[in-house]
Amino acid sequence: MSADELNVPTRLLPLEGGINFRDLGGYVTDDGREVSWRKIFRCGHLANLTEQDIETLADLNVTAVHDFRREDEQQRNPSQSLRAEFYNDYAMSIGSMSKFWEYMASEQLTAESAHDLVVGSYRSCVQDVAPHYARLFRSLLANGDNASIFHCSVGKDRTGLAAALILSALGVPRETVVNDYLLTQEYFDIDGLMLTVEQHLRDARVEQWERSWLLPYCGVHQDNIEAFFEGVESGYGSVERYLQQGLELSDSDLQVFRKMYLNE
Repeated sequence: MSADELNVPTRLLPLEGGINFRDLGGYVTDDGREVSWRKIFRCGHLANLTEQDIETLADLNVTAVHDFRREDEQQRNPSQSLRAEFYNDYAMSIGSMSKFWEYMASEQLTAESAHDLVVGSYRSCVQDVAPHYARLFRSLLANGDNASIFHCSVGKDRTGLAAALILSALGVPRETVVNDYLLTQEYFDIDGLMLTVEQHLRDARVEQWERSWLLPYCGVHQDNIEAFFEGVESGYGSVERYLQQGLELSDSDLQVFRKMYLNE
């Protein structure tokens, strides 16, 4: 990217090897402020970045990379070396795949049951993910003078929830937060992921499946993100209280966070 391209705000960062690589900047908050561009990035894995991409991220002053993936995921697609501090021991999951395999083995898996399993995982993960996202927020608070990346394998589930909490903490309206989550439909090759998952099924000697059964795991659906917010609000009353009690962020922390990442 040229210097001029770096300075032009775009939702999708046009990296040669970027996967669903998006800037959280530009969203307008309830009180009329704007999320700063080129400060917080969300994406999929970093294994395909080119030398030019690495230079671009250095030019953008990226100094912290948060990798939510488990060790096996990191081994399949190891990150390229960036001139940044890597935090790669999150080992996060949203829900468990055991039910998927149980339903597959017992012939209970359908498009509807798969959708319900994914939605249920989003609703029930609220407590499990809190320590991981608390850690992410602490790092963002410590890195406000620079830029940060957070990512998982394809940048939709674990990454999507992190983005939703960050935007919510900054005061971005819920509708906008949900729409940001759904942008993966536009910026990610869901069909390509489907082919990869089908190969995993073949490797596991699964003989029969329908693609519709896999779509809830490979795509994104509004029900998912809404289920997460339902889980937060049923357990804590509001996202604000979840940030304060679940993620242990004080009123002062949140005020500093907004000052760091919002423009007047």
